[in-house]
Amino acid sequence: MHRLLVLSDTHDDPTSMDWALHFLEKESIDTVIHLGDYYSDADVLAGNGRRLHRVPGTWDTCFYPDPAVENRKIISIEGWRIFLTHTPESHYNDLAADIKPETVVARREADLFLYGHTHIAEVRKGNGMVFVNPGHMTAHESRGCGMSYGLLELEGDCLRVRVIRLRDNQVRLSGTFLRDTLKISSGI
Repeated sequence: MHRLLVLSDTHDDPTSMDWALHFLEKESIDTVIHLGDYYSDADVLAGNGRRLHRVPGTWDTCFYPDPAVENRKIISIEGWRIFLTHTPESHYNDLAADIKPETVVARREADLFLYGHTHIAEVRKGNGMVFVNPGHMTAHESRGCGMSYGLLELEGDCLRVRVIRLRDNQVRLSGTFLRDTLKISSGI
């Protein structure tokens, strides 16, 4: 089983990175994914034998306009095609060469679509893909939702998703999906 910690919208909040470091000390996590705002927040999560994948957010004024930094990318883990983006749709700050989220969805170029930006957690299936927004990790900005993170488990053709509220470690959203059919086998 491959376990992923998915974070988004940390916005230079030191408490969120302290929490993440403590979480990684006690949990068995293979890969950390940071979905932007702010790209450099994830620097402290690199190393310790875990893979780190990240994309910048639209507030990352040093990284988002830099063509040397991928604003969006598709990675593969355990045979799952995973699209990483900060925004769930194209953004006016995008570079010409950026992958368009709408194209990824229309062509079904990924099995799993991970995004942030809205600060609102979501787990859903659509167009033969699983969409996950882990929410946000910013204490001073809630947009009506408390701080949360994603914990994903890939095991063969099975994807288990949990979005967990940081305040009380309660599961806010969850789902189990099968890659070949992308049918839900247990509820969201």
